[in-house]
Amino acid sequence: MSIFDARSAFVLACVLLVACGGPKNAPPSEPAGAKAPESAVSRFFPLVDGTQWAYDAEEDDTGNKGVFVTRAKAMAGPRFSLMTGQRSRVVEVRSEGITRAETGTYLLHAPLSAGAEWPGEAGATVRVGDVDRVVDVPAGKFVGCIDTVEELRAAAGGPLRRVTTTFCPDVGIVVLHAEAWENGRHVGERAVLRSFGKPISLLKD
Repeated sequence: MSIFDARSAFVLACVLLVACGGPKNAPPSEPAGAKAPESAVSRFFPLVDGTQWAYDAEEDDTGNKGVFVTRAKAMAGPRFSLMTGQRSRVVEVRSEGITRAETGTYLLHAPLSAGAEWPGEAGATVRVGDVDRVVDVPAGKFVGCIDTVEELRAAAGGPLRRVTTTFCPDVGIVVLHAEAWENGRHVGERAVLRSFGKPISLLKD
């Protein structure tokens, strides 16, 4: 059984291992093509209304494969909804980083320097790993990428869950690997970027 549902791909929107419901009382949408306010980390997770990211996903233990698409939708103010299928998760752009709007925990937080840390979801800690990765995926070859590792550890010190996310400049999430350990068993699933695209306007100036 998958530790996250790659077919619905909600883990990409959440960057979590637990399922989350859609936002309640969501603010109204902004006009098409709206951009997020600038943040110190915006280049690594560029949010523009209508941008889509398509991913290939594969379970570590079974080899089962799936595909999914996540789309950014602008909301009122500095918020964006990341929608995959019928589910969504709201993120908020702040000057110092990008948060999960429902909890206020950061997906990315400045400075994005190796070893930097900040609080994650449900008591987890997020740490910046490599800050100059070269990543080669179906969508292309990207340089200058960074890794974040969000990890929740057991009282005994061993990991309970871990999400390793690779963000690339001017692209966003390129690789995501979610893992969990339970009763001595490890399960995991990896998603890699197949394609991405900015919204296209058919209107002439």
